[in-house]
Amino acid sequence: MRRKTAALLAALLAASCLFAGCAGQERPVSAPDAETVSEAVQKPFDAVAQIKMGGIEATADLNKSEDGVFSFAFTAPKTLAGMTITMDKENIGLSYLGLSIEADSEAVLNSAVTKAIVAAVNKAAEPNGITIGVEGTAVTVRGETESGEFLITLDQRNQSLLSLSIPNLDLECHFGGGS
Repeated sequence: MRRKTAALLAALLAASCLFAGCAGQERPVSAPDAETVSEAVQKPFDAVAQIKMGGIEATADLNKSEDGVFSFAFTAPKTLAGMTITMDKENIGLSYLGLSIEADSEAVLNSAVTKAIVAAVNKAAEPNGITIGVEGTAVTVRGETESGEFLITLDQRNQSLLSLSIPNLDLECHFGGGS
């Protein structure tokens, strides 16, 4: 009798699991490990970045190359359109209206929005010192840079950048339209 009851309960449990799947409910997904996130963030990408910092809004085409160089080509507002900032861990380049400069990234633009974005993405690419979780359909990466604590959200399927928040700078950045 116990075997029949156990078999019936197992069948009911299996059926309820199937019906839950048919109802379109998503199964909870565990967070990827730090190495997986690190590998995803280290990959080259292109995205359109909608940047808000305080009362300022800007749009830039953001590119990260294989060698870790970030390029921000601003398209809006009109006053920044045509400005390009390139950064790696050591150098920064700025070109605008035919003028170009290069400098040590530590000496220039210490609290600039582009440097804060680059520092957060680079920190997320390190498997140590970050906390990874899942919220809804996004993977979350939390950490801290000299600009303060940050939160990066990644698409759960392909781990592309979705957003970046640095509350200390009142910075919100949403990414889209890239690879």
